[in-house]
Amino acid sequence: MRSQIGLLSLVGLLSLLATADAQTPSRFDGTYRLVSAAKVNQTYRSRAGQLLLCSDRIPGPLTIANGHAKYTTETGHELNGTVGPNGALDLRMMAGAGETHSRPMEMRTTATQIDNTGTVHARQIGGSCSYDYVWQKQ
Repeated sequence: MRSQIGLLSLVGLLSLLATADAQTPSRFDGTYRLVSAAKVNQTYRSRAGQLLLCSDRIPGPLTIANGHAKYTTETGHELNGTVGPNGALDLRMMAGAGETHSRPMEMRTTATQIDNTGTVHARQIGGSCSYDYVWQKQ
């Protein structure tokens, strides 16, 4: 009986430690302010075949909490994703037909990494225009 109680106590203690470790903030947690935004392409072709100019875009801050990252584009779309233990970010947004567009739309970031100085370099790729963003941890 004593050994069973001791074993249950040990299992309980290990469970508490695992829960505490899972809730420990990542070194990447925080708010990152935008320091640079640049268009990758200057123009795009509309569905009607017109050559149109890409607008300048300034997204909101990037926030990271417990391995979850998000930011809102200037047009109001929210990209959500995850942060890996090495600082790799994977952010995406999918809008189905009828939500904000007449056809499904995807937006994502590529080659996104948080470096040791707290700087994030991301390329946002959309259906027409793409942008390079740099955020710095505050």
